[in-house]
Amino acid sequence: MPGERIFDPSHPENLTPVQEELIGGLYKIQAVKFGAFPLKLHDKFPEAPKSPVYIDLRMVPRDVKTKSQAVSVYEELARPLEFDWLAGIPLSAVAMTSSLSDRLGIGMITPRTDNKTHGTGAKIDGILPKDSGQTVLVIDDLITRADSKIEAIGVLTANGMVVRDVVVLIDREQGGKEQLAERGVELHSAFTLQQMLDYYLRVGTIDSSQYDDTLYRLDELNQFLGMAS
Repeated sequence: MPGERIFDPSHPENLTPVQEELIGGLYKIQAVKFGAFPLKLHDKFPEAPKSPVYIDLRMVPRDVKTKSQAVSVYEELARPLEFDWLAGIPLSAVAMTSSLSDRLGIGMITPRTDNKTHGTGAKIDGILPKDSGQTVLVIDDLITRADSKIEAIGVLTANGMVVRDVVVLIDREQGGKEQLAERGVELHSAFTLQQMLDYYLRVGTIDSSQYDDTLYRLDELNQFLGMAS
């Protein structure tokens, strides 16, 4: 079955081969950076500790090999699910959702969270009235908090669509999964930030000192978010 994970002691992160390739590729194209970075959540919590890791998946479409790996990972996650349409959250996931649509042979619609003032003023690009009641699989690049997903899901459901599942490549494990679950939506992620860090440590991308420092600072951020929730 695509995406099935069988534990291998030599690969303790329990990732599929294409997931390992993607994690390595993300670092090579500088989509993963270490330092001190504000995230979208800092708009709401400006006093929160900065993140020691920044993942910029907008870098992926510029590298054809990494983009193909990413689409394959999305495919592993999407194939076992039941849905009629794909919906990429703009702007970060639209390019890869389009490629996934071609790969799966399933159409794509796009919820708009801006205010469209021209044409029909439609809040969802590509939708027709007859589509009401059909199921949409929401695609995004990663999840920290779930605010942008919840906003897009709100647009979709307000226009008669059904959303049961959200697929992302990376779960930063900072509350987004739980936020979606509270609304009856299940998150499917290829891997967590912890799995990425474990993999980078094992293959020598980062050393134990950087690994420990990153985990310590992530824990500080997570503790803050836990108190702020």
